[in-house]
Amino acid sequence: MVRRVLGRGAMGQVGLVLFALVALIGCGQPAVADGIVVEALPEVQPQLPTVPTIPPPPHPVTLPDGSYTVYGARRRIGTTIDTEIAVTGYIVDIYQSPCPPDADRSCVAVAPHFYIADTPGEADPAKRMMVAGYAENEASLCEAIEAARRGRPQQPTQVEPGVEAPPPIPTDLAVGAKIKVQGRFTRISGMGFNVSDGMLDWRSHTILEPAPEGAVTSCNRLNEARAQARRGPR
Repeated sequence: MVRRVLGRGAMGQVGLVLFALVALIGCGQPAVADGIVVEALPEVQPQLPTVPTIPPPPHPVTLPDGSYTVYGARRRIGTTIDTEIAVTGYIVDIYQSPCPPDADRSCVAVAPHFYIADTPGEADPAKRMMVAGYAENEASLCEAIEAARRGRPQQPTQVEPGVEAPPPIPTDLAVGAKIKVQGRFTRISGMGFNVSDGMLDWRSHTILEPAPEGAVTSCNRLNEARAQARRGPR
């Protein structure tokens, strides 16, 4: 077997050729050496998608006083559910019983409840939060409202020693009022309501801004029916 050993001169020539090829390729020009043409690849321009613009949240999670917004209580549902929290919003609707004053047991009404939202007059059900648990039925609620109207405050409920008395039935609820509600944020309330994205089981509340004059209140429909009955048929 015969091996051909390159001398220093031959190795030097190979080195010069390689150097020339590298220099030509680095300059982006075609390189020609001993009949071989080497071309630089075209510069690749990456096609990246535009960065999407993420809109800001519609409302803050919490307010300066520490209470949640409706949006915030649900945004943090992993930590707020089944805990006692305060939520500030506007009363946007109050349930009115469909039963007339003289209705028999065939007419069924659910427990009193109202809805709050982060925006006054919010009509989207998904942006409203139900509040219930402040009265067992419409009769007790309307009696409390009527007593308050006549200046006869409710008497504390008599309970056994060591048992916490229930809070008085609220009589100042009206559509349009700004309210801070304290209660248990839950999916299933003690009054039988089941809301997948959470509702408030009422404990107490504070009216931050009163409702406008003539706003809808609890028992509006029932009071109108009673007034109509007193006036008689036309």
